[in-house]
Amino acid sequence: MQTIGERLEEARKRKGVSIREAAESTKIRGDYLQKFEANSLDIDLPPLYLRGFIRTYAKFLDLDSERLLGDVDAALAREGKPQRREHREALGRVDFGGETRSPDSGEPAANASRAAREKAMMIKLGLMAGGAIVAIVVIILLINVIFFRSPAKSAPQANAPTATQPAASTDNVLTLIAKGPVRVKVMRVSNNQVLLDGMSALATGETKIIRYTDKLKVTVDDPAKLAMELNGRRAELPIQQYGYFFIEP
Repeated sequence: MQTIGERLEEARKRKGVSIREAAESTKIRGDYLQKFEANSLDIDLPPLYLRGFIRTYAKFLDLDSERLLGDVDAALAREGKPQRREHREALGRVDFGGETRSPDSGEPAANASRAAREKAMMIKLGLMAGGAIVAIVVIILLINVIFFRSPAKSAPQANAPTATQPAASTDNVLTLIAKGPVRVKVMRVSNNQVLLDGMSALATGETKIIRYTDKLKVTVDDPAKLAMELNGRRAELPIQQYGYFFIEP
């Protein structure tokens, strides 16, 4: 008969996920999952959390979680750890600050009740402080949108007359002339934009003109079959290793 760990490991491998992927999906620590699959329940966790993690992992692996938890309870009983019922009974005896006390509670119970009320008050104060911080951040963002972004919209209008000037006057011109069938690829280095796709070969005598303002990468399959001009002047191909070269603006 398979152990708990063997069933978990087999189901995970059948699902085709790693321990790391399972941990990310279930939000359970990877070392806990490894211990579960190693059939080790010796984890410094209350039984309630241990059972909850195993239930979540079993559902993630499409296993019968209740049947698996029954085996977990049996294993915990053999190891002498408190089971599910004992943990619930312990929770039932917690004093949440009410007036009802057990006859033998005494001063420790009163201290526990006071500590619980103080803890609840600290949580409320923390939530109120967090809400105040969120409100301040929202107000700052609104002020930024209203007072800082609005003037920026008028900037293009102020520069509108200069925007109509032809941008092409500052462009550099690369002319590629095929002396034979050749494949050429031209790409802008700054953003990897392909300006000339080298999938189909240029025919003999075919010319390609490319305007550019920043650095280009040119890849040629046969440099002997390509001529190049830069801004109307013939230039040599500075072929480097792997059949490509760069052209500076």
